[in-house]
Amino acid sequence: MKEAPEKQPEFDPETYTNPILEECYRIKAEISAQFKTPAEFSAYLKTLEEENKRNGKKYVSYDDPSKHTPPEKSEDDD
Repeated sequence: MKEAPEKQPEFDPETYTNPILEECYRIKAEISAQFKTPAEFSAYLKTLEEENKRNGKKYVSYDDPSKHTPPEKSEDDD
């Protein structure tokens, strides 16, 4: 639902830029400049994950949701 222009007189939709989207576009441009294909980026992420695992970081696999059971809710949580 749009607000009437008189409620936001300083807002100009023609020149407005969303700072969150601008940050996303900047990150996307950096990744695109560094990696030519999505396969290269994926391979980079896999090697980074393997290196982090060797350094002791733990990862959770989300491949099979049936293997992951949510923690039991205790009665104290209410």
